Amino acid sequence: MADDMDWIAVTSFRKTIGAVGFIGSKAVAIAAFFADADGNQDGTVSWGEWLASKAAFDLTGKAVTEVAMQARYDLDIVGRDPSFNDLAISLFANFAQGLIAQGIYIAYFSQGVSLIGGGIAKTITASMIKQFVIRKGFEAVVKKAFLKAAGH
Repeated sequence: MADDMDWIAVTSFRKTIGAVGFIGSKAVAIAAFFADADGNQDGTVSWGEWLASKAAFDLTGKAVTEVAMQARYDLDIVGRDPSFNDLAISLFANFAQGLIAQGIYIAYFSQGVSLIGGGIAKTITASMIKQFVIRKGFEAVVKKAFLKAAGH
């Protein structure tokens, strides 16, 4: 159905680092399960990682960019939305500039979302999401899907 979102896991070195959300055949959202300052992508930011992130360049958007760049190699994702590669390159070039993240979507994740792909049967919850972006131009469609899933 056009109002339903489903999610495909993105893995790197056998670790789930994020997910790509689809409505129909279009990738419309990317969620990262680690923070921008989380260098080893383990879900927590150590003192050393925090300190290094303050000494380095602005890392805002790094996590979702890494998820998107890794997702480019997933045939389930690019096979479903061939334009995803262009989105990933755009994210890389702009570090998530022009994309939006809004707190209202956390209500959807608070109920848990099924994650598919890569042989992973898992539920995404709000505590797993460290960064979330929505593809520009799909804000209203994604919001409608989130509200529907949250029972509103």
